[in-house]
Amino acid sequence: MRISADYHTHTTYSDGRTSHEDNVRQAIKLGLTAIGIADHGWGHAFYGIKKDKLTAIKREIDRLKAEYPDIRILLSIEANILGRSGQLDLTEEDFESFDIVQAGYHFGSKPSSFDDVITHLINYLHRLFGLFHQTAVKRNTAALINAIKRYPFHILTHPGDKGPVDIVAVAEASIEHNKMLEINRRHHYMTVEQLKQIKDMDVKLVIGSDAHTLEDIGRVEECIQRVIDSGIDPAKVVNLRTT
Repeated sequence: MRISADYHTHTTYSDGRTSHEDNVRQAIKLGLTAIGIADHGWGHAFYGIKKDKLTAIKREIDRLKAEYPDIRILLSIEANILGRSGQLDLTEEDFESFDIVQAGYHFGSKPSSFDDVITHLINYLHRLFGLFHQTAVKRNTAALINAIKRYPFHILTHPGDKGPVDIVAVAEASIEHNKMLEINRRHHYMTVEQLKQIKDMDVKLVIGSDAHTLEDIGRVEECIQRVIDSGIDPAKVVNLRTT
């Protein structure tokens, strides 16, 4: 098995080390049919795209689409889920700028309220010391589900990575609102254990490299192994194909 498309790659516009054209040319070299450029949204305090760069980014993607017509080049963004309310760092108008919108919770996201600060703090303490597990699960699950319900994004990135979640509840919301859950190579979520919990659910999954370097584009063998080890039907993974 191999992936047909890698929708989650970063560039120097956020915290990646490659250009848009680097990513496209590498995807072609690997025989992919589509490549997504998904830099961090502007609500990320450290690595977010500068919003005033979006016009230049769109112009560059349009040039590449014309120059490389044999591969689908998708302008995407990895928006930030800011806290328990599920608020994203995108407006309704922002969605119109992208071919695909992805969203995930990141420690670097700028909190929009004091409650968001508390969520960050609880997740830090849980990661460092194992504290507040149930509270973290409730807050993080609410954040993901509320984002799923509120916004028309397409892919929920690495659920559970920065804090524990009830993956069954998240999957149920994703099914209801037609979202895909990502099996992320860089962050190792979703895990085999999570996938086992939802393997009998009618959920759509997608494998993403979350590549920040050229050599990591399309490098998802470990994700494919997680699919195999969990017993997930490969047909549920939208970008997985048998060769």
